[in-house]
Amino acid sequence: MRSLFMRLMSGLRRYAGIYICRVGVRPLARDAPGPVLPGGIELRILRPRELLEAAADPELRLDPDFVRAALARGDMAFGAFEGERLVGYSWRSFTAAPHFEGLWAGVARPYFCGYKAFTRPSHRGRRIHVAVALYSDSFLLERGYTAEVGLVDLSNFASLRTAKVLGRRRIGYAGYVKLFGRCIPFRTPAVKKIGLELFERDSVTPRSGSLTSAASARRESGPVTKLSTELIQKDHR
Repeated sequence: MRSLFMRLMSGLRRYAGIYICRVGVRPLARDAPGPVLPGGIELRILRPRELLEAAADPELRLDPDFVRAALARGDMAFGAFEGERLVGYSWRSFTAAPHFEGLWAGVARPYFCGYKAFTRPSHRGRRIHVAVALYSDSFLLERGYTAEVGLVDLSNFASLRTAKVLGRRRIGYAGYVKLFGRCIPFRTPAVKKIGLELFERDSVTPRSGSLTSAASARRESGPVTKLSTELIQKDHR
């Protein structure tokens, strides 16, 4: 059944120009238990220098240009290390995150968007992704963020399982219809209510991270963005 469903969703994208993803929200809990770590694993915020070094490792699926653009927007990455070796990471966006085929997902405080999570194949099955998420939760709660928003392709069963383990609750759907080469986004009422939107990015100004969309009007220069800037400055000293 799963393989049939995956072929159906692939056919919808290819032949009908329709893409649908599930949108979930995970409230952050102040009294949540801390992350349970496998032996020898340490969690921390990834500095720009560490991210650019990681981009040289093809297994980690990080591109230097992606890293620089994400940091310029004020995004942050949290990672798991075994010694000095990065074994897993997950990104957090507080304005807009790249999603699928040129579309971006825009969010606004008190929500943030979790995206681009990866664990080395040798370390999968040890709940490292969950540990990284819980570690970032406590950090972001202290800075005024109360819930994570996640978008998952309906046919990505592995990510849907992870979302369930994390406690992400489905609130609706978002996606697009492609007509005459242009994506027309849509979202269900509950998704609209929390302010999440999908949009095509026309341009990003690296210095300011400004986005030419409705999401740009809601951009906030909050404490997390300031911390991201401070980390970049420290790495250049």
